Amino acid sequence: MPTPDPTPASSCRAHEDHLRSLGLPQMIVPSTRLREILQRSAGASAGLAVAATGLAALDRANDMAVLLVERVGEEALGTGLIGAANPIVVLLLLALGLIAAAPLVGWLVAWLVRRASWATGTLLGLASAIALLVVAPIAFEPHDGPTLRTTAPALAGVLVGTYLGAGSLVRWAARRVRRELGSTGHMVARVLPVLMLAVLFLFFNAEIWQVMVALSWPRTFAVLAVMGSLTVLLVAITTRDDLQHELAVRAPGRALRVSERINILLVPVLTTLIQAVLFGSLVFAFFLFLGWIAIPEATETRWTLRPTEDLGGLLSRVPVSITLLRVSLVLAAFAALNLAASAASDAAHRKRFVHPMIDEVVHGLAAREAYLRARRRRG
Repeated sequence: MPTPDPTPASSCRAHEDHLRSLGLPQMIVPSTRLREILQRSAGASAGLAVAATGLAALDRANDMAVLLVERVGEEALGTGLIGAANPIVVLLLLALGLIAAAPLVGWLVAWLVRRASWATGTLLGLASAIALLVVAPIAFEPHDGPTLRTTAPALAGVLVGTYLGAGSLVRWAARRVRRELGSTGHMVARVLPVLMLAVLFLFFNAEIWQVMVALSWPRTFAVLAVMGSLTVLLVAITTRDDLQHELAVRAPGRALRVSERINILLVPVLTTLIQAVLFGSLVFAFFLFLGWIAIPEATETRWTLRPTEDLGGLLSRVPVSITLLRVSLVLAAFAALNLAASAASDAAHRKRFVHPMIDEVVHGLAAREAYLRARRRRG
């Protein structure tokens, strides 16, 4: 849950926490974000350090396995290998344990930093940053695992992302996903019936199956990327126009930095994209289920002129073909694009789903003014 609105007499820290809970970290003055960069990056640095060490252990186990095969030969692997491979098994278990524990370690370090003093939190952040930089490269002899060439950019990315408020935006987005799940039913009731008239026709059309069966996975992902880019572009342009109009009417005369303007645009854009992703995921699951019950293998073979190809591997028993998976993915991306178009053109949809997001931005600007007043009182 977001933090409650601080009172005018609240501390600057309370106002900063409130702005972060609204997904507006760029509203916090740069000097404060720079001063807290080590503290706020401690959890991410510690978690990545543990994960990188796990990857290094996994790489070392792989090197030892290759050397063992070269020494005893593939023919001898079936006899007496268990005793010889004990060190490899230990390294594999260690690697899996470290990778699994990385999120917990990151959360624990972040929890400790939040309850520590500024100096202690800064020291923990510094130690976590150093650990991310050097522990994985020196823990094992790296071959293809993490080295300074990979850990240094990772640390730089963590620090830059922390300064820009990426962690606050991720936490805000996670809360927003939970919130939007409750409104998915209203979106489905408004958008899905009209959309199904067009999409169902495409789904039960042999031509799209013939296109998808001949499409490789890289080309499939390229198609999804194009449709996703169109969705982001449409949402960004329409939201920017709405936001500029509403702010000119309801909150005129606000002098904002470029980063602040980007941040207030990012909040409603991300909200709409979260809605689109949730809606697309629902459509994807619907078409997988519909294809499973309504299109038998004989029909798919007759449409595609090729034998049905299952997913293979551990998923070979899942009653879904690769072509059905690709068709469902493309139609789900089309549904998400259609939802973005509805947000731009449907007045009823805009009133129910878009205008509340603009209200949140206006509320965020009011929170920013309260924060700046608190800073002036403290100064």
